Amino acid sequence: MSSSCRRLYVAIGAGALLGAGQGAVAANWELVPRLELGLTYNDNYRMANTPADELAVYGPYIDASLDAQLVSPTSKLDFVPRVRSDDFPPDHADQSTDGYLDIDWDTRTQRSDFSGIANYSNQSVVYSELLPATFPGVALGQPASGVSGLVSFRNREEMEHVAPDFTYDLTQRMHLDLQAMYERASFQSASVVQGASLAQVGYDDYSGQAGLLFNVSPLSSLSVNAVGMRFAPQEGGHDTTTYGVNLQWNLTESQVTHFYARIGDNRSRADVATTTTVISPPLRRGRPPTVTQVTTAGTVVSNGVTGGIGVELRYQITEVTLDLVRSLSPSDLGAQVIGNELRFRVLHAFRPRLSGFFAARALRIRGSASQGALAVSGEDYATAEAGMQYQLTQSFRLQANYTYIWQRYPGTPAATSNGVALAFIYQPLSRYQPLPELIGIPQER
Repeated sequence: MSSSCRRLYVAIGAGALLGAGQGAVAANWELVPRLELGLTYNDNYRMANTPADELAVYGPYIDASLDAQLVSPTSKLDFVPRVRSDDFPPDHADQSTDGYLDIDWDTRTQRSDFSGIANYSNQSVVYSELLPATFPGVALGQPASGVSGLVSFRNREEMEHVAPDFTYDLTQRMHLDLQAMYERASFQSASVVQGASLAQVGYDDYSGQAGLLFNVSPLSSLSVNAVGMRFAPQEGGHDTTTYGVNLQWNLTESQVTHFYARIGDNRSRADVATTTTVISPPLRRGRPPTVTQVTTAGTVVSNGVTGGIGVELRYQITEVTLDLVRSLSPSDLGAQVIGNELRFRVLHAFRPRLSGFFAARALRIRGSASQGALAVSGEDYATAEAGMQYQLTQSFRLQANYTYIWQRYPGTPAATSNGVALAFIYQPLSRYQPLPELIGIPQER
């Protein structure tokens, strides 16, 4: 067993044991298991852009998790270890067992709120690079990061992500807002495709925000934040430092509507190395000239505008999310990139036991500067998913879904894939969160 797999199972086991052990001594702990057994089929699993290279896979899978929650009137602590295993009888090389651990916390006092998330994953690049259309666990306005879409060769990614958030009430209408984020990605192998034009590079990314939030009215707020980021690839690539300012307006009308609009101005400074070929005349007649390679270090400075606008509507039997985000993000391309992303999702309960969803997601990744020294391959990516879910009993349900993915790298043909899945899910309802998950539209009791 590899060291990364050992760390995976140690992290998942520690999370599960901590939640279960505390549950034995604290009445407020709740353990909610979830078990999904299903069959899946995909006609182009590794997104090949030529028919001869397309790989079709099919087989059973299992997805199991344990949600351990501790909730009090002023705090929340949530551990969710999860394992997914795919079995493809005709293609054993692409079988994988992936693990995740998610931690979510929130504690409040009369004047402060300290919250945050921590995530760990060890997974096949098929799941880390091909973003799902339904964007589960992604908050309104949150950008995607760390992806290049490269799945044509077998690789694994190990990711750690920590993002704490602290707010303090300076007055009844003015609040101090502090945010931080650390993300580390590493790969089992730093494979290169097409003569180094595409590669997956591990990285470390640090960011922080500090600013003020003002309650403009009981339903809206305006925040101004200074932003700083540091991106450092683990090998090669370009170290990049970014700083700027964000202005964001939030509008919350009761529990139904949440709207936001954000705009930011950023300045990035990247370290680059430029190689120049110097041809010197021959010292003697008849001899060839002398050719030498001279490498010089330098910097590239660029300015960029980021932002986003989105709305979330939560009605009794329908939920709608629409979000457009432009961001500077870390990437396993070895450089910081600009990502433009559009997300849409609608969930609806047709009957008390029957619900369905449709989701679509489009992403365009490009280099953060036009200079050739910082050029990256980029990616155009779009995916859509539709599904239905039928609640057999309070704890058991059936789910069927169809997924379409389209992907293109500049200068190459586009690749497409079609996938279907049918699953049987066991998940008891939680007394703290009665909506089971993504398509948990409120059920009649």
